[in-house]
Amino acid sequence: MLPAVNWTRYRVWLAASGLLGGLIAASVLYAEQPQQAEYQVKAAFLYNFAKFVEWPPRAFPTPSAPFSICLMSDPFDGALDKITQGEVLDGHPLVIRRIRSAEDVSSCQMVYLAASDGTRAPEIVKQADAHPVLTVGESDNFISSGGIIRFVQIGGRIRFQINPDAAARASLRLSSKLLRLAEIVRSSAGELQ
Repeated sequence: MLPAVNWTRYRVWLAASGLLGGLIAASVLYAEQPQQAEYQVKAAFLYNFAKFVEWPPRAFPTPSAPFSICLMSDPFDGALDKITQGEVLDGHPLVIRRIRSAEDVSSCQMVYLAASDGTRAPEIVKQADAHPVLTVGESDNFISSGGIIRFVQIGGRIRFQINPDAAARASLRLSSKLLRLAEIVRSSAGELQ
């Protein structure tokens, strides 16, 4: 069980310190308590990713449709639900949905694939490719399978890689602020930048 976190205070702090400060602080929290805080940190990253990506209007069936963050498996132990509870993004209430199959991806704006989803990740990413869906994962081959953002651990901290080519194929616009924090990976050329 993860330690209790005052999510309201944590969200206000993240907003006040901005994306850079918030993500650095979240990474430091992980470095200090790796066993207990890994998925709390990843939940904070996912919430912030949603704020720094622009989805095309066709990503939502109606102007007030929910913004769905979808999970195949849920390693967050409630942390993601807590950090997004009551939050609204550009008029869309944030909701966390558990999905069962690749076909369910079309109604998501973001899909998170845990390491335990590894064998299903390529199928999910391929299905998401036809829709404006931000795919986020953590398996070693996630980017080479067409995923957009991959969590990596470097020096005891959680960082992330971004494949901007995959984001462009999904019709997603990534903020330059988000891109500056990432390691840029281009799966089509197999090169890091």
